[in-house]
Amino acid sequence: MEHKAFLFDTQTFNRELNPLILDAGLRNNPEPLRNFIDNNIGRVYSLYTEELLDANWKEELENGGVQELADFALTYYYSLDDDRGLSYFWDALLEVLYNILSKSDSEYYILGRSLAKQDFILDPGRMGMGFVQAQDVSDILRELNRCRDSFINNGLPNKEDLLYEDITLEELIEAYDQLIILYKEALESNRGLLMTF
Repeated sequence: MEHKAFLFDTQTFNRELNPLILDAGLRNNPEPLRNFIDNNIGRVYSLYTEELLDANWKEELENGGVQELADFALTYYYSLDDDRGLSYFWDALLEVLYNILSKSDSEYYILGRSLAKQDFILDPGRMGMGFVQAQDVSDILRELNRCRDSFINNGLPNKEDLLYEDITLEELIEAYDQLIILYKEALESNRGLLMTF
């Protein structure tokens, strides 16, 4: 799976859309999400064409369910064409981070946390979606910078223990540095992150 990461306005999202998604998901009622999209035509994008939605946007829907509509509505808070993800190196990097950080920290830093309540989990693509909150970015960046030398010197598992033996040390270091850059950009733009596949 290819890891994707986007700078994401978590603060505004948490105020505006987060409660709508959770309510729609718990009630299995997509109507509030349809209304959100209708009220934001010209600022919400199609996931299929990556173009701004217009008045005929409903014609693009595959099923019009809560997950699909939430996926469209999320585009109000990030730019679809600005993927800053870790591509196919995310799982090897996650495995390495387990050696120097706690499992929950490592997963949060690379995968974010799911938006979930009771039996509902937001996961439009059925491959995982998570958010890193803007207020956590500074601490995560500080921790990643602090652990960089430890990562390079001590964090690497034995080659035979890696899930993907063809990944080199240089590629892992580059992926780690890419993760640091991602968090720097999030901090500089006062954004959180949306992680997905």
